[in-house]
Amino acid sequence: MSSDYRSWEEREADAAKTRAEAAILEAKAAAAATGLGAEAAKTETETLAETVKQTKLAAQLEAVKEDAADKKRVRKQQRREQDADNGSRFKALVTVVMVLGLVAALPAQLSYFLGLHKKGEADSGTAWLMAPVPFFLELLAWVGVLGTQWAHRKGLPRWPFWILTSALAGVAGYINLTHGTEEYGIVAGVALAATSMIGPALAEVRQALETKAAADPRGLEKRAADKVTAKVRAERDKADAKMRADEDGRRKKLFPEVFAEYERIVAAHPSGAIDRDTAWEQAWHNQHLLPLGVTAGTLAAREAARAGIEAVLSSAGRTPESVAVDLLLSEMFGNDRGDGGPAGGSSGRTPKGGMGGGSGAASPATSKAPTALVRKGKQASSTPSQKTPVKPLDSAHIETVRKLADALGVDRLSARNVREAIGGGSNEYAVRLRDHVKSEPTGSQS
Repeated sequence: MSSDYRSWEEREADAAKTRAEAAILEAKAAAAATGLGAEAAKTETETLAETVKQTKLAAQLEAVKEDAADKKRVRKQQRREQDADNGSRFKALVTVVMVLGLVAALPAQLSYFLGLHKKGEADSGTAWLMAPVPFFLELLAWVGVLGTQWAHRKGLPRWPFWILTSALAGVAGYINLTHGTEEYGIVAGVALAATSMIGPALAEVRQALETKAAADPRGLEKRAADKVTAKVRAERDKADAKMRADEDGRRKKLFPEVFAEYERIVAAHPSGAIDRDTAWEQAWHNQHLLPLGVTAGTLAAREAARAGIEAVLSSAGRTPESVAVDLLLSEMFGNDRGDGGPAGGSSGRTPKGGMGGGSGAASPATSKAPTALVRKGKQASSTPSQKTPVKPLDSAHIETVRKLADALGVDRLSARNVREAIGGGSNEYAVRLRDHVKSEPTGSQS
């Protein structure tokens, strides 16, 4: 047997080994392929994430650019508004006009002055000695303009510089007018005169506007709003003044004596120390010693009316208290009161059966209700408790009741009209006032 002979078991073992190695290689190849796919997927994911990030950054950058552009537009608008408020463009244009006017006026004046010569003398050439005169005249007008600016800053009077500017600009304008008219005609003369006069005039106008703007720093909207407010206030003040004048006219016509006292009180006080209503109340009290609007005559009229009412009620068998109760019940329950008609009177309808006589007399049951209520009301005594200290009589009230007694007569004094005269109070106090005035001798009342 040769030496390379192998048994079946050896050959099978080699084959199994070979198969295992092939399987390992296949597994490694598969693993390598899987790794490559995962790596590719990872790379693609990272690429997408980077794309999303770049897109977001691009959107943010665009938003920042738009925001910057908006802010730039806002700043430009604010600068334009500020320039409009400050009149920057007007000032710049005035400066341009001034420079152009100076440039146009100087050659004309130089031509005029350099061409002068002595009277009766033939043309001797250029008059160089007159060359500084145009500069002197033109610049001297601007001295007045600059003097106006300096006076504005220092708060000094500006009118001397106005006179200086207008006089010197007028001299330069007259020279240009005559020379230009002679050389080129009236239109050119007027235009040349304007070059010497309009520039300084515009400079003075600009300075005057700056002075006014410095004194009134309000903006356009604020000035418009203040103008409307001032107009409304002026209209309101005018209406108030007219109302006060009408009121004073009526007072003077109806109450001349009280109005004279009112004017005296207003004149006696410092300006604004007392208002119109308070002065009128004081004047009324000084003249009548009664509440505002009440006089001795009105009290007398009240008493006369009350006496008439009491006479009518007494002839009808009624009392003022019963009438007051009827009115109270009418307000509380209405005219019907739930019993077929108002208490103390007929219902106004004929009872069924045609038995109603239409007399309107009150039924007994109806007339008793107010009487009982009246008696119940009268049970409340107005006499003060003995533990309550007696209020002393006020001298002003005594004087008021004395005047009332003079107007009505002592015999017609009652607790009611005394209370009305003093402006209210307890019935006991009014009775004591009445009795006190009645008990006074006739001489002391006068």
